Amino acid sequence: MLFHVLGPLEVHGRGGDIHRLGRGKAATVLATLLQHPNAWVTAATLTAATWHEAAAPPSAKANLKTYVWQLRRLLPADAGRSRIESAPGRYRLRVLPGELDTGRVAEHAARAHAAVDEGDFAAAVDELGAALALWRGRPYDGVPSAGEEAGRLVELHGRLREELGAAQLALGRVAEAARTLTALTGDDPLREGAWACLVRALHAQGRRAEALGSYRRARHVLAVELGVGPGRELQAAYEEALGEAAGAIAVSRPRGELPRAAALFAGRTAELAVLTGVRRGVVLVDGMPGVGKTALVVHAAHGLADTFPDGQFFVDLHRLGPAEVLARLLRRVGVAPSFVPGALDERAALWRSELAHRRVLLVLDDADGLGQVAPLLPAGSGTLTLITTRRRDWHVDGAARIALGPLPWAGAMAMFGPAVGEGTGGSADPLVGCFGGIPAVIREVADRLATHPLWSVRSLADQLGGDPCRVLACASGHRRALAATVRRLPGEQRSVLSRLAALPAEFDFAAAARILGRAAEDTLPALEALVDVSLLDTRGAGRYRRHRLVTHVAACRTCAPVGSPEPAVRVA
Repeated sequence: MLFHVLGPLEVHGRGGDIHRLGRGKAATVLATLLQHPNAWVTAATLTAATWHEAAAPPSAKANLKTYVWQLRRLLPADAGRSRIESAPGRYRLRVLPGELDTGRVAEHAARAHAAVDEGDFAAAVDELGAALALWRGRPYDGVPSAGEEAGRLVELHGRLREELGAAQLALGRVAEAARTLTALTGDDPLREGAWACLVRALHAQGRRAEALGSYRRARHVLAVELGVGPGRELQAAYEEALGEAAGAIAVSRPRGELPRAAALFAGRTAELAVLTGVRRGVVLVDGMPGVGKTALVVHAAHGLADTFPDGQFFVDLHRLGPAEVLARLLRRVGVAPSFVPGALDERAALWRSELAHRRVLLVLDDADGLGQVAPLLPAGSGTLTLITTRRRDWHVDGAARIALGPLPWAGAMAMFGPAVGEGTGGSADPLVGCFGGIPAVIREVADRLATHPLWSVRSLADQLGGDPCRVLACASGHRRALAATVRRLPGEQRSVLSRLAALPAEFDFAAAARILGRAAEDTLPALEALVDVSLLDTRGAGRYRRHRLVTHVAACRTCAPVGSPEPAVRVA
């Protein structure tokens, strides 16, 4: 060989000595000609490469002739003729077969591929080894203008290393294959085919734990760097390494993570139809505290569980950041803690990768906003995400949305009646009328009746008398949740909510402006701010509806004493 480009540019001179040309412009001219052996290269192309990223000087044409003259003096002649031929405005470098190392590589690679086609893996290993031995470092090292060609040759080097590992594995030289592929995946961790071969090589050696560990590392790298999951080849290698344990892994998929469905559940027919009719994507359910958002989505999730055999997850997002949630979810799908990335975007990418080929149902309860849930949303087409939130001022692109209101009278009766059963004394109508259609209140009052056998529906209705204070005293858990919600409001919003208690249940914009003593332009933002946090409902243009228990808590110092500690109670 006369020309060596698989490393620093070197040539054999007239006397047989090896000359390393370094970073000079003559080296750039030769490198450019070597990228087009035996082909004419224009002077303009040589000039552009020689003054790479800089303007060519006025003397460029004369300088180029000087560099060509220097190379002609250095290179050995071919049958008495100069190696570099010239014609008007162009030059050509004569390269004979076998004189350029990249040509030798191409010959070895072609023979290796032919050997593989014939099943002669021993010959393939020899040819690939000979090809790889020609590399001395980064191709065209020190010649900036050859960056694109150098990149192509680097990729070729990685591909030949991968083919060598595969041939060694096919030949049964599994230890050699494992060494070849371990080194390759360390140098080029995005080469998925090499990872697949490495998993198979380690498994063939009986190193199953290391094979599975290599799969997990590959999966992590692909997710973080490319945002994709394992391809078919890598997944197949993993399943082969998993062997008999595959059944156990399938059984251990997180299918039982949904909370127990609420025993008292009624109505919501239209809402359930929406939830069970959407089999992929995102559904947002919003509503005031205690209105039954969590109960609704959990009820729907249990009915959908068989549709998502790869897992059902339930996450209570209350006061949790997305990074912490992702760490928990990744551990729940089998990612070892040591492989959970530190950065939020890397965790999100790995989570999307894990779910890319799974059919999974994800329930995110009590979300505070898009920033909290966006990193948690799967990208796969086989997943369904159900989200509950008290806030109406954010949305997920493309999501279906359900605004959950209080139960109508029939629904409240259907929920309360079976809970107290027959023989509890008197009609339940007066008592149910106190609940305002709030499932959380219905459940608490039903529990009170169940734990006080001497009470009757009639006596309890007489005791409460429709007084919100007494109703909330009987449903103390919901009272604490409402009080905490109201206390977290900014002072101005809390004041507006309490003053709305003086209005009818349904009122118009003008009535609100009068009771608040505000101008129209100040009233609308105040009302809409309460709508955003589900403490007020809109009933059409310019009309609103308040819930009497909500506004009562805002106005009543007994139910929500100012300055009392915020209770750690939450009712969805």
